Amino acid sequence: MEFVKKNISKWVSALVLLIVGILCIVAGAVKGEDKLKAYEGISITIGVALLVVAALVIILALVAAIISKGDKSFGAIAAIATITLAAGIFFVAEKYLGAELISILLGFVPYVLVVAGSIIAVDGILTIVFGIIKKNVKSAVISGVVSIVIGAVAIILGALMLGNDPVISMDARFVIFGIILIVFAIFSALATFITMPTIVVLEKKDAE
Repeated sequence: MEFVKKNISKWVSALVLLIVGILCIVAGAVKGEDKLKAYEGISITIGVALLVVAALVIILALVAAIISKGDKSFGAIAAIATITLAAGIFFVAEKYLGAELISILLGFVPYVLVVAGSIIAVDGILTIVFGIIKKNVKSAVISGVVSIVIGAVAIILGALMLGNDPVISMDARFVIFGIILIVFAIFSALATFITMPTIVVLEKKDAE
């Protein structure tokens, strides 16, 4: 029971991410009315999740106020859920809000990739130059080349997403984003069942 209480919030979050990820893939793969329904589903899923969280906080605040006979203020505790409740209602009322926010995020990603890729590539070049100056060529070249390759890949991916008719379209980005969400959700859920090994450090006492 303690295990369930400890991980229930992680499972719910993973479930929400899983559903949103599936809907993102659907939204990117289909056209017309089905796409609009997928967009609606994204916003409603996020909205309902926020509403459930807000409702739980409000219920707990009410129970705490009743049990304490007013010593714990219902309003003070429930106020924490105000923004969450309002956001949930907003997402449900504005049917395409979730998809619009994801579109803005995915529209911003190419610029991040180009800028970050340029910085990483320049850093790689500087690493090689300074490595040669300091006569530490081998390790500097390896590290620098890796950085340059990563930077170049990021720049290329970002460039392929830019323009009026990009090679990697917004629909493709929705599919990729959905896959990332699904993988993250699965790993988040599985991580709750895996116990990470603990390292025990033993101190050696000096012999008397």
